[in-house]
Amino acid sequence: MSETMRVQSRFEDKGRANFKEFGRTTWSRLRFYARFTWCFVVLRKPEPLIYGIAITDHCNLACRGCQVSNTGRPDMTWDQLLATMQNAWSRGFRELYFSGGEPRLWHDGDHTLEDAIIEAKRIGFFHVHVYTNGTMDLDTAADLVWVSMDGLPGTFELRRGDYFDRVERTVRQGRHTKVAIIYVIDSKTAKGIEPFLRWVRETKFPVIGVMFYFHTPYYGRDELFLTAKERAPLIDQLISCIRAGLPVLNSRAGLLALQSSDWPRRLPIACVADVDGENVCCRASDATCVDCGYAACTELTEFQRLRLSAVVGMMRFW
Repeated sequence: MSETMRVQSRFEDKGRANFKEFGRTTWSRLRFYARFTWCFVVLRKPEPLIYGIAITDHCNLACRGCQVSNTGRPDMTWDQLLATMQNAWSRGFRELYFSGGEPRLWHDGDHTLEDAIIEAKRIGFFHVHVYTNGTMDLDTAADLVWVSMDGLPGTFELRRGDYFDRVERTVRQGRHTKVAIIYVIDSKTAKGIEPFLRWVRETKFPVIGVMFYFHTPYYGRDELFLTAKERAPLIDQLISCIRAGLPVLNSRAGLLALQSSDWPRRLPIACVADVDGENVCCRASDATCVDCGYAACTELTEFQRLRLSAVVGMMRFW
């Protein structure tokens, strides 16, 4: 056999091996999701799915309303992080996200966030997401990057500070193929919803869309807090934006659940850990749940209720 034929044969063997591995991975995921959906939707039995790790409290910003950054608590060590991920996997969690603080600031010796993402994939997590403020590069092995942007200049800085241009540049120059925006609506940023959505569409901002949360008063109601009555017309506005074809990632069903407050709190299918331990759903106290604005939760509850818009919308994230 000639050298050319031997090289070609090796490539063909590698291709067949990769194809088989892809098939095994895809099949294992399908089996997991089929079982999870049966338990979650039909049996109404909560099964582990989503695990979050607040890997550090350090942050390079001082956003208005945020009291979970720069608290002085130590970062997770690499060994703690490995143990946390392995424990989550062994208990059945298959979707993982990293948050902070600003998770891209985390390191332990030579280990960085990228090492954690690669290790999570090696362990076997199906998808790994990262939540970031967007002031640092977005080149990452994560499957989806969520960037915080709360409006255009004139609105953005009311929550995040004077960093809009920097975040915009980071997103536009980034090579990641799947980036989404988190927009937190509060009393200062509420006016910027539709202008921001139109800007995203008209400037071809390279993101898959914008997910809207409402400011959650983790440490008590403050001047940023919007009551249910104040949220209601803003949710109507978001639904109108969906009808207009603007890039809203929230589903209509999820928004209506958020508006009616008809959804269960403390979703047991999700947990989040930090250096102090683990919590169900989020790190806030139970008293905060009544004012929760974390719209990802209503997307999951409406998926469980088989609302079509929520089911279709969920596919965009995975």
